[in-house]
Amino acid sequence: MAVLHRIPNYVWTLLFLLVGLVLGGIGGESMRPVAAGTRSALSGFITLVPVLIFIALSPAVGKLISTGQGGRLAGGVILWYLLTSICAGLLGVMLSSLLFDIRFSATEGDLWQEALTMLSTLDGESGASMPILAILVAIIAGLLAHKVPPLQRLLDKFEAGMAKATPWLSRVMPVIVLFLGITLGVNIGAADSLKYYLLMTLYTFLLCVVWLALYQLVAVKLLAKQSVTQVLKRYFFPTAVFAAGTCSSLATLPVNLENAKKFGADPSVSNFVIPIGSVINLDTSALAYVAYAPFIMTVVFDVSLTWTALLVAWPAIVIFTIAAPGLPAGMGTALWSSTLFAALLGLTGDEKTLFITTWLALSGGLPDMFRTATNCTCDGFTAIMFSRWFRSRESVGKSPVNTGAAKTSQRQFE
Repeated sequence: MAVLHRIPNYVWTLLFLLVGLVLGGIGGESMRPVAAGTRSALSGFITLVPVLIFIALSPAVGKLISTGQGGRLAGGVILWYLLTSICAGLLGVMLSSLLFDIRFSATEGDLWQEALTMLSTLDGESGASMPILAILVAIIAGLLAHKVPPLQRLLDKFEAGMAKATPWLSRVMPVIVLFLGITLGVNIGAADSLKYYLLMTLYTFLLCVVWLALYQLVAVKLLAKQSVTQVLKRYFFPTAVFAAGTCSSLATLPVNLENAKKFGADPSVSNFVIPIGSVINLDTSALAYVAYAPFIMTVVFDVSLTWTALLVAWPAIVIFTIAAPGLPAGMGTALWSSTLFAALLGLTGDEKTLFITTWLALSGGLPDMFRTATNCTCDGFTAIMFSRWFRSRESVGKSPVNTGAAKTSQRQFE
């Protein structure tokens, strides 16, 4: 039993996830009620996430404002996330153009008008506006808190409540991930083409590895001056496993916050950077959804794509990923991206339906796990990077981490 207690919690989480995938894949129809219940529960949780964002973000804004760092941090974080999303989308264009048959001749029609038409979907059933609204309200509350003592005391209680809930969440997480694994196993077993699905999974994995390597090199190694090995061991793996299990940046938010703080990221910075990142920073999705179009058209449908379609879709998909927060595949950017490319390619009727359906089927499950894990951990990398620039000495001294970890992290950031 002593040996079992020494096994890290994220190892148990990974094991339970694998068991769930096997049970879901083997059980098939008999496991569908479990999968349906899990999806309903996760959907219900996601509807409460705007409240969670407010609870995590508003105290952080208040503390940053009181230390005079709020304006600089907010501007720097938003600019960084915008820049990384733009670069990720461009990287998707470049990588896919090297791997697949990309023609230079443009398609006919007003492509920009088609791209702009897609923006109207942001006000649809995706729920993209609620987390963004929660961020705006949290920022306003944080700005007012240092001038309104009762509001500040309320926000302090919110922050303390999240800290108390984290240990409980860690204990029940393997069981939750077991049910998520069953759900993913059921969905994967229903795929129309295992060969294409495995190819898409491998393709997504390689895209994520490339982006993670670049992000770690720039944000962690060059800018944060951190040991990549230590960041991978102490932050990345436990966070990535849980993010992969939830397939939602929003559902991963509490665990992401806690793991970043355990590594030594400043609590005030983390509580600002990571919630915002869960809403506006889906740069891996921007990379993947630009790169998916040539894969699906060339490998699945044996039709070449044009540079014009990719370059027009690139900025539109970047906007979608910024405005579509952490929703599971098929509920957000996957649907918008496939519809956009179908319009750019001039597909209509049954051809359009088949293209979009194939896109959604291939991009869900394991590929979604890889994208979500990369998106979430890049938020944490960003928090670690900005902690070096904006760390408050007082908050680090009082951060709820063990003394050894706090001293280690302080030496790392200094």
